[in-house]
Amino acid sequence: MIVIFFNTVYIIHHRKLEKREIEMKRYVLFVCLLLSGLAGVYAQSIAPFQKGDRIAFVGNSITCGGHYHSYIWLYYMTRFPDQRIDIFNEGVGGDVAEMIYQRLDKVFEHEPTVVTLSFGMNDVGYMDFRKPGADTIARNRVEKACRDYALIEEVYKKYPEVRKILIGSSPYDETSRFNKVAFPGKNTPILEIVDFLNARARENQWGFVDFNSPMVAINQWEQAADSMYTLCGKDRIHPSTDGHLVMAYLFLKAQGLAGKPVADIRIDGAGKKVTRSDNCRVSDLSVSSDNLTFTYEAKSLPYPIDTSYYDNEKHTQADALSVIPFMDEMNYEGLSVSGLLDGYYGLTIGGEFIGRFTARELERGINMALLQNTPQYKQAMKIRQMNEERWLKERKMREFYWVEYNLMRKTGMLWACNEAAVDTLRKYRPHDIFLQWNGALWLQYMHKGIREDCVNEQQDLVNQIYEQNKPIPLRIEIKKFTDL
Repeated sequence: MIVIFFNTVYIIHHRKLEKREIEMKRYVLFVCLLLSGLAGVYAQSIAPFQKGDRIAFVGNSITCGGHYHSYIWLYYMTRFPDQRIDIFNEGVGGDVAEMIYQRLDKVFEHEPTVVTLSFGMNDVGYMDFRKPGADTIARNRVEKACRDYALIEEVYKKYPEVRKILIGSSPYDETSRFNKVAFPGKNTPILEIVDFLNARARENQWGFVDFNSPMVAINQWEQAADSMYTLCGKDRIHPSTDGHLVMAYLFLKAQGLAGKPVADIRIDGAGKKVTRSDNCRVSDLSVSSDNLTFTYEAKSLPYPIDTSYYDNEKHTQADALSVIPFMDEMNYEGLSVSGLLDGYYGLTIGGEFIGRFTARELERGINMALLQNTPQYKQAMKIRQMNEERWLKERKMREFYWVEYNLMRKTGMLWACNEAAVDTLRKYRPHDIFLQWNGALWLQYMHKGIREDCVNEQQDLVNQIYEQNKPIPLRIEIKKFTDL
């Protein structure tokens, strides 16, 4: 197998790998990713979001129906519980650069302090890749997308106070063997658009992050052991939830947030002292021959990983943890205690027994974010569930906008939302599979009051999240087992 890191080609021989070798190859992969810049921003760095920021993620169906911006927000909800931000899904399925330009007025109605932009998947086309002269057709499509982007850039520049972040599209997976590649060569022109956006970001001194190259590298690396592996979903286009966590990780890494722990506690049991308390406060330390207790006041919650399957996908968000160092870099809630006598110790947090560990394990340090039965993790799970409910409400209402932009605009009925618009939907719906899918949601949200209620419900959930995401002091006890 060939893996390309920028302009360097690495040849990887396919063979069955043992568990230890698989772990090692992942380590080597990320060394390569880090050294080549693929795991972070491959152009301009992105400033972390600040309290009060309002961020509009602008894109196509990968944004409209995708989780990456929701996962980014969940990170901020749990990591910075006192610094509220608001994120808006401004994705519309099927959009190309020209269509994004036509709807930018709605984007700026949010009064954003930050806007992103991603396109390319639809701009380069689909069926033309099966035709003679596909390269020429794709080149013409890329040139048109770049011309249409210039119109978007002109609008963006009218808001100099708004920070801009350009995002290189996630890839079309041409290498997985789970079925026949429908559109061979499609990712090459997408990469041309990615490079173009990178150049424009440099010229304008805007932020930029590339989703494409890192995801291609991960796909190809994993396909050395499993030829049917992909981050890009059942259609090779729309990433599954593991792919969206990879995208969120790349974005957060570009913001310089890797290596910042949820908390990091280090205690010298023999010396009866706290030697480190990063992003937390440790107090009331008490040490005896077989027992150690202290109060843990964290400033953040651990990031709650979703292990459920979404929309009949084959992968879960948790599956991404095998291909990115998210837990080490973004979700480390460390607890290390040295100077304990050999033996087994029980860990109790907030009066709840969590698990059993050896003195050596505790000295090396454990990541409490991996322990899903801790009080703080359970609290974070409630935040995740509310955020998911918010995401789903917002995502459903995006289909109303799809019908407005893809049918009502073309028929002169944009924002009419009246009986004539209903008749228009009835006329065209039988002949358009996408209208058949989205028509019911348009009918549900055609009344302005219903849309306002939906927005208010989302805001109520966000308000609840920022009321309930504050860590509480927890008493931690590490007690030696005497009956083993």
